[in-house]
Amino acid sequence: MYFPFMYGRQSELLAIRSLTKDARSLSALVPVIEPVNADVAPLAKCFEACKGRKLPIALIFNPDKHQLASRTAATAWRKDALPLIEKYDSVIPTYRCHSETTQENIDAFFKVFPERETAIIYSSSGLSDMETKALAGRSTVRFHMVLNGKITSAQRSMVPKSKYVAIQDDFNKLDRNADYGGPELFTDRHKTFSSNGVGFGDYAAIGSAFQASGSTPAAVAIHAIYKNSATKDIWIEHFVSDDKDKAIGDVASKFIQASKKLVNASKRRPNEFGRNFGLDAYEAHVKASTFPGLPKNKELQIAHHICLMLDVIDGTV
Repeated sequence: MYFPFMYGRQSELLAIRSLTKDARSLSALVPVIEPVNADVAPLAKCFEACKGRKLPIALIFNPDKHQLASRTAATAWRKDALPLIEKYDSVIPTYRCHSETTQENIDAFFKVFPERETAIIYSSSGLSDMETKALAGRSTVRFHMVLNGKITSAQRSMVPKSKYVAIQDDFNKLDRNADYGGPELFTDRHKTFSSNGVGFGDYAAIGSAFQASGSTPAAVAIHAIYKNSATKDIWIEHFVSDDKDKAIGDVASKFIQASKKLVNASKRRPNEFGRNFGLDAYEAHVKASTFPGLPKNKELQIAHHICLMLDVIDGTV
């Protein structure tokens, strides 16, 4: 199974919604969403779209970033989000264990969801071995997800293999789009995850570091994964606009430049990039010379990323 970790911004949520309209099977997909915005309306639209496809969403119930960084804001968000969680059975309430997590925090979470199927995420967990063992034995916890290996080997051994998910940041993020070079290895975990747990995950081609927003880029980049035909590993290629200076050209023309490179590569190597609606959208923009905006560029990158991972898992690519 594949568990892409995403922050609950518009681009990420729209990418998930677009997947629900696609014909490919979503049975191996469990998106993990960490909310960062106070407004729950976009989440509601996403959950409604997922309902028809019975697509489970692991929703972190104790967010702490961006608009939800303060305790007051996070508490208000939980009050608004709880009715949505109760309405949509496909939502999996998820608690993130960090360095300051206590047993009291865990107990309070399960008090809110006493019989609901839940999930736990570990990011430098502060729980003791005894507390972790008890948590691993809870029958209502469907998944135990570990971020970037932030759990001890002893605690890892306590988690049932049938519930263990390793989520890693496989994307080498750079400060400037202009600095991205040639293709590089992304992951080979699609080959090995079944011997270690029930699934694996990543942060798509976005990276784990949260950024609220960015300035107008000097260059436009499209990061697209593909299955290396020689090694069968997942690699990532960076398609960067020819114009890489803010004083030269505009963002729209730079988007078309980068998109042309992606479209040409995917047509030359269809067995590596596969075929999906994300790639189709890039091709349509190239043909019409249209610029949908940078948020849409991110959305399409995520859509292709997830589609390719699903196609690799089921053997289509």
